[in-house]
Amino acid sequence: MSTRGWYEYYVLDEQNNYRTLAMQFFKWGDAVPSFALDEWFFFQGKLQENADRLPVEWLDDLLRDQLNDLYESLPPHFSLAAFLFMLQRAQEEQCPLRRIRYNELPLEKRPDYCLGHALGEAMALNGYELPHCEDSLLNSVAHFIAVGRFVRPWKYYGLTWSVLKWLHYLTQADDIVEMGSFAGKIAVPRVDIDFIYRFFIWINPSDAFRVDRFAIELCDYRGMNLLDDGEDHGEIEGLKKKIKRLNAEMYSFAQAERDFAPTEDRFWGQALHF
Repeated sequence: MSTRGWYEYYVLDEQNNYRTLAMQFFKWGDAVPSFALDEWFFFQGKLQENADRLPVEWLDDLLRDQLNDLYESLPPHFSLAAFLFMLQRAQEEQCPLRRIRYNELPLEKRPDYCLGHALGEAMALNGYELPHCEDSLLNSVAHFIAVGRFVRPWKYYGLTWSVLKWLHYLTQADDIVEMGSFAGKIAVPRVDIDFIYRFFIWINPSDAFRVDRFAIELCDYRGMNLLDDGEDHGEIEGLKKKIKRLNAEMYSFAQAERDFAPTEDRFWGQALHF
């Protein structure tokens, strides 16, 4: 039986004393608490490898260019949170079991080949080169963003799709829904879930794309902290041991409500329409 999780990314600004829900999405298939801790560890590692500063401007520039006035309707720090989502999608797409799903097709009919060919032609015509770095996952995110710029621009989808669904579509070769992380209408509504995972991102006061702290909260389907209200005590003890082993920083939405004032929501109430 598959395990389903709901993910929420909160950005916290200590200098201005506010919190914002910057990204949320659904994950189907392997959304167990232990794997959510692995995802925290994965993000923490990526931040440390890049001096706590990811190249979020790649995505921010795309959103500004493609969305125009609609950009101002996005939640504060959406680009940072959506960049982390794309990193998670890049990791999922590099899974060997996902990479072989087109192997039985002739090369010219493989969606990944067709998309790569179209992108290569478009970049050559526009004199554009992908930003390159040693990290294969960051290279994948750069590829996703180039797809949005040259092959699947927002103007082709904006009348029928949400921004979230468009961003998700940039991260896969075709439009087939498989197990993994999904944003926008491509995901089921926030119902029938097993767990809620909340990631908390403290931004640097002088650089909103730099992360000063990064924490996680593991919750049951009601939003209750698993470590406070776990029914399976054996599983909870295992999670506590893993938290200690990973040195994972824990935080809670309840604490965030006490420490930070919320920003006005101008996006999530209408997210499926934008």
